[in-house]
Amino acid sequence: MAPHPLAVVVHSKGDPLEQTLAAARDRLAGRPGIRIAGLVPRFGAQHSNGRASLWLDDIGRGDAIALSQDLGAGSTSCILSADGLATARLRLAEAIATRPDLMFFGRFAKEELAGRGIREEIGLALVEGIPALVAVEQSMLPGWSEFAGEDWTALSLDVEAIVGWFAALEQEAAASA
Repeated sequence: MAPHPLAVVVHSKGDPLEQTLAAARDRLAGRPGIRIAGLVPRFGAQHSNGRASLWLDDIGRGDAIALSQDLGAGSTSCILSADGLATARLRLAEAIATRPDLMFFGRFAKEELAGRGIREEIGLALVEGIPALVAVEQSMLPGWSEFAGEDWTALSLDVEAIVGWFAALEQEAAASA
């Protein structure tokens, strides 16, 4: 069965998702003639309330977007930064317009389950024929399936699985050209 151009890295809370996606990005970026774009999540220094800061590394620009905000030492509220999310969405749309060979989308999480977040950008990449890689926590797979249907390839949290999926897409494209 041919791989689908939409792939989901299925992970569980606490898995080394950020490190795996960064390693896959680095492996694919090192391949000649491959243009990748998008955002790779990572944790940063702790906020004053003890929660780790959230960042999105922009593959094309080489900088990072703060996806979280420090709300103070006693805060238990959601630390998602609306400005950071808006910037991420703009950056993804700009990257899609460059027609890369592969887009990294980071996580499909609570905002996307609520009908917001990066849902539109994932769809736009697919409409444009750009393969898309999205991370989805196991507990959010029902919401993901409600959004995406069943036409996607599930990948394990493994660099070789991600690189192998993309290589299979390349082989399929070369065979049909």
